[in-house]
Amino acid sequence: MSKEWMKELFGTDKPVLGMLHLMAMPTDPKYDAVGGVDAVLARARRDLKALQDGGIDGIIFCNEFSIPYTNDVRPVTIATMARIIGELMTDIRVPFGVDVAVDAYKVFDLAAAVGAKFVRETFFGAYAGDYGIQNLNVGEIERHRYEVGCKGVRTLATLVPESGVPLGNRPIEDIAKSINHNWNPDVLLVYGLAAGTAIDNNLITKVKAVVDTPVFASNGVTEDTVVDTLKISDGCVVATWMKYDGKFYNETDVDRVSRLMKRAREYRESLV
Repeated sequence: MSKEWMKELFGTDKPVLGMLHLMAMPTDPKYDAVGGVDAVLARARRDLKALQDGGIDGIIFCNEFSIPYTNDVRPVTIATMARIIGELMTDIRVPFGVDVAVDAYKVFDLAAAVGAKFVRETFFGAYAGDYGIQNLNVGEIERHRYEVGCKGVRTLATLVPESGVPLGNRPIEDIAKSINHNWNPDVLLVYGLAAGTAIDNNLITKVKAVVDTPVFASNGVTEDTVVDTLKISDGCVVATWMKYDGKFYNETDVDRVSRLMKRAREYRESLV
């Protein structure tokens, strides 16, 4: 698959995308009913500023703090995400995408509503893990994508989700080859075990050896590992490390974003 679209969208061949983790929303167990949606919006505005001022290439809005997740995300979650992104729209200066944890249908509903350029999600496969058995029908999901007008939305697709084991017990490179043939997503995502957990770079190497689809490291990237990650991948997604003290629930630290992006830019410039 051609990688030219990444340069056109992000301005670089090896983009670094930052996650903007939205605080818990109505119906989420950790929702702050006192602060309400206004508090979720205020936090998102601060995180957006930190990511952009730090030089990030693109941003992914996600209902990260809806944990523990449900496979059938409540409509109020999508409505709240759409409101927040809509209110921030005039401040967004970089390409943005959306991730709805963990609902592969509603991620396209949200993308259609806010005009997202790409989505990040688990779209296919059957897995056993913390949330029991997940069984995703990519054919039905793809048809829903077309029904809501998201044909042109780029897909960043998980190969094996965090804390999940494929029930088919196939090697990751076999999964990559078959889904690349059956569906052909725009990007394949390789994960570590959990948020902030380093990825086994051998997995990225194995996947890239069998497909021409771009392959991203989707978590666990840090200031110290971003260059080595970009050397073997086509891009990466960063979240936890860019927060104050590298803690999952903390706000985004513009200094950490700047330091990581400085290393990424220096490496990319060395390739020219």
